[in-house]
Amino acid sequence: MVKSASARRYAQAAFELGSENNEVDIWLDDLSTIAAALDNGEFSQYLDAPQVSEDQKVGLISKVMGDSIGQLPKNMLCLLANRSSTNLFPEIIARYQELLDKRNGIERAEVVSAVPLSDDQSNDVYELLKTLVNKNIEMTTHVDSEILGGIIAKVGDQVVDGSTRSRLNALRRQIA
Repeated sequence: MVKSASARRYAQAAFELGSENNEVDIWLDDLSTIAAALDNGEFSQYLDAPQVSEDQKVGLISKVMGDSIGQLPKNMLCLLANRSSTNLFPEIIARYQELLDKRNGIERAEVVSAVPLSDDQSNDVYELLKTLVNKNIEMTTHVDSEILGGIIAKVGDQVVDGSTRSRLNALRRQIA
């Protein structure tokens, strides 16, 4: 919980800085660049190591990141490294993306189907979900053969479960 709250605060601060300077998309790009660099296990372990001095961490960050990101995102990474908290970065980006989506009136949707959806089916599901939440939708699809048939769609806090598996389970409960 503490980790989540800290990540939310960092994301909020980054979003406010980006909004003030009309650079929210630039911030997202910079945060994504940092996350990609942190995917290198050695780099992130070095930055989170308590025995490494702050000056050494800042030096490595400057060397690795160079001019590929702005100074404020670089300062944020230095702050996180000095607190041995670079492991917060994936959640910071997720929270930042949520703030950006909210500002742009976009809702994320995840659709799981038993088989890959055709383009027509995908478009139909997209339109249905868009109508359901009355917002623009950013939809991702996944295949999970364990649902047997149908789809499960999650949009924000809402779940639409039209899977064959859940229908069979419901029928089983009625019969029992």
